[in-house]
Amino acid sequence: MEMEHAIAALALLFVGYGIFSKPLAATIAPAPLVFALAGLALSATGFILFTVDPRSEVLLLFAEGTLALVLFGDASRLSLRKVVGMNAIAQRMLLIGLPLAILFGTLAALGLISGLYWMEAALLAAILAPTDAALGAAVVENENVPLRIRRAIITESGLNDGLAVPPVLLFAALAGYVELGAQGDLAFWVRFAAQQIGFGLLAGIAVGTAGGFAIVQAARARWLDPRFETLACVGVAAGSFLAAEAIGGNAFVSAFVAGLSFAAICEERTGMVAEFVEEEGKFFSLTLFFIFGLALAPVALAEFEWVYLLYAVLSLTVVRMGAVAVSLIGTGVKLPTLLYLGWFGPRGLATIVFVLLVFGEGIVSEPIRAIAYLTVLLSTLLHGITSAPFAAIYAHSRAAKADGKE
Repeated sequence: MEMEHAIAALALLFVGYGIFSKPLAATIAPAPLVFALAGLALSATGFILFTVDPRSEVLLLFAEGTLALVLFGDASRLSLRKVVGMNAIAQRMLLIGLPLAILFGTLAALGLISGLYWMEAALLAAILAPTDAALGAAVVENENVPLRIRRAIITESGLNDGLAVPPVLLFAALAGYVELGAQGDLAFWVRFAAQQIGFGLLAGIAVGTAGGFAIVQAARARWLDPRFETLACVGVAAGSFLAAEAIGGNAFVSAFVAGLSFAAICEERTGMVAEFVEEEGKFFSLTLFFIFGLALAPVALAEFEWVYLLYAVLSLTVVRMGAVAVSLIGTGVKLPTLLYLGWFGPRGLATIVFVLLVFGEGIVSEPIRAIAYLTVLLSTLLHGITSAPFAAIYAHSRAAKADGKE
């Protein structure tokens, strides 16, 4: 019965937020914040006593499918030409800032959280490295913010969750060796990580290229009904996910690489995919934020410790901002822009899914799960509330005008 109540509440939430979505989106109440807090409120008040097994295969499949769809959609917007030509800010934050965020996060975890092996600390940092632009939508939708800065944030958040998958898999394998060492030696876990990444790459390239080629040829032969074109493209994303699962590769790596491969073959059709992912993907991701507030965030609150909160705060501030600042040394970017880019690195969908994935394998210890969920909850609140007002303030600053020039 509680399941029916949860579904009814979610349906009402979609209708209610949808009716007022335009004015709400421009305030301190973006959709992910509203959906997560609604779920948390329903759980805290006892109105809906909904629990979910964190190792539930249904929940994991839903979460994995949602992230895979988003990864494919984000990657499909980029051709190789666009990747090479992306602005220097985005390149540096991805190629230098992301590894530094993992390094700084690892050092902070080792210094604060007792009992963690270095690979577990690194796994926590990798899980918290990717960002989610949905939590700061006003940041990228405010047209007064220079296009160069908005494009850097969009590109970083669109690609860093895919780039975070290999380190998450590697450190999960090393942590698995520590936690489950009796089930295999170190070489076994390293081979496992390599297989996940390598087979994921192969599945993504094969399915993305073949699917893109088939769609292009069908369109040229006029076999493809335009009404089914988007579904055919999204079918490629699903195929990459399933192909990776079938051969023992990682579905996230496969979906991300499939999106890049698909874009290389039929770049002119990726706009439709992006539009579909933006709409349907939003439905799935908001549903996951609701489940997070209803059933996952209470886990973090139940296991709360002050040191966990301290790490969460450091992850959102010192770790993230420090990594961004170091990555942009030499670019001439002014301090207000550094702070703006550093602050708007919200944690969301990717972190939730990564925790579900590695916890489902029995690899993640409870402190790591609690810290990751607490960080997402804190990020949902802070970034959701500050996105619109901070974007408005920054947009009219001298730094925005100076650093916004291409």
